[in-house]
Amino acid sequence: MKIGDLSGGASKLALSLKQLNLKWEAARDAWHDGTAKAFHERAIEPLTPSVKETLESIGRLAEVLARAARDVSDQDGV
Repeated sequence: MKIGDLSGGASKLALSLKQLNLKWEAARDAWHDGTAKAFHERAIEPLTPSVKETLESIGRLAEVLARAARDVSDQDGV
């Protein structure tokens, strides 16, 4: 992985969210009382929009870093 390459971390984050949702769905098959509902609302539900926003931010930052790397390499060639 190159310095400034954010894709590996972003991929792990996206995969972790997917795995969490799969595990939560499996847990809900056996755990479906009021405590489960409260846990879902308090701990699970807020993660999806936060992670998606984080992934979008990582994508924008990756573009900036890539542009900066190109600019530096262009200057080295001058």
